[in-house]
Amino acid sequence: MSDPTGEEILQPGQLIRPKADSKTAADLVHRLYGLKAKLVSELNAYDDMNFRVLCEEEFQNPGITGVERDGYVLKITNSLDSRKTEFVEGQTAMLDFLEANGIRAPKPVKNLKNRFYSLEIVGDGAEKHVVRLLTYIPGDLLHRHADPSDELLTDVGRFAAELDEALKRFHHPAYDQHRTLWMLSSVPRLRDFVHAVDDARRRRLVNEVIVKFVEEVMGGMERLEKGIIHGDLNEQNILVDDEGKRVLAILDFGDSQKSCLIFEIAIALCYMLLQAKDISRGKHVLRGYRAVRRIPEVEMNVLKTCVCGRLCQSLVLGAYSHLNDPGNEYLLYTQKSGWSLLEELWELSNDALMQLWE
Repeated sequence: MSDPTGEEILQPGQLIRPKADSKTAADLVHRLYGLKAKLVSELNAYDDMNFRVLCEEEFQNPGITGVERDGYVLKITNSLDSRKTEFVEGQTAMLDFLEANGIRAPKPVKNLKNRFYSLEIVGDGAEKHVVRLLTYIPGDLLHRHADPSDELLTDVGRFAAELDEALKRFHHPAYDQHRTLWMLSSVPRLRDFVHAVDDARRRRLVNEVIVKFVEEVMGGMERLEKGIIHGDLNEQNILVDDEGKRVLAILDFGDSQKSCLIFEIAIALCYMLLQAKDISRGKHVLRGYRAVRRIPEVEMNVLKTCVCGRLCQSLVLGAYSHLNDPGNEYLLYTQKSGWSLLEELWELSNDALMQLWE
């Protein structure tokens, strides 16, 4: 099935995550990239599978000049997104653009066929998956900072705005019609998945947010400034310095999209509030963002609903995905404090929230 734009979007009951292990990853790295793995470890991932791979010094790949000392990330994309190869090419173009503009992100590596990706049947599956190799960037993930400093939260906001300002100069046709279930504009589709939440009171809360989102946000999207955004500035995708004060690099552009700019800061706020466990500290994220980009009043008016919409996506889709993949505990990360944050945030009026954040 697909949405009205023709884009395929995850349907209830659809299983899309690849099935692979460390041996599979090592074999792919050797066969596709001419590199010999000496250490392979699985990384957290939602619908995809990611592996960090450290390699021996010898290699057989004319597309590289030497083996990366810090290793690589082998990304095996879920079967649904693997059908969108033009979007994979768009991500590669975006990573090249960011490097040229001084924004640190992983670099794509060419395979033995001089391409940045290939379609492979992985394990015992029948579906083909996009397989890519990217450089590994060492550093602390923000999620390891259980109590992020005000300075770091401010820098996350600054980085989000500077990233979006830079991406105003980037274009690739793959982004013009690209749609996924994780876009904030897909919040209304949560109705198809909310059955995975086993608490009736929480299901009602999600439905309340959906109704408000459709009314407030979807009903006025033509007034919101558009651009290309990262789309998933969460604590697992942001690398910070050793002192925990500044953003060093950004990871995982699988949710990058052409959408409303206010969605970027709303998504970042969602995850930074989860990390800080204090709604009032969102003011630091906003301060950093607004130092670079002014937020029009029409966007500020829908910010709370957008943050709550993202919380609902993370909670509902996490619960749904865990039903189909009960061994992946990463899917339940938001559940630990997400429901209490959503309830607390939803009860605040816009005026009360803006007083906390101004």
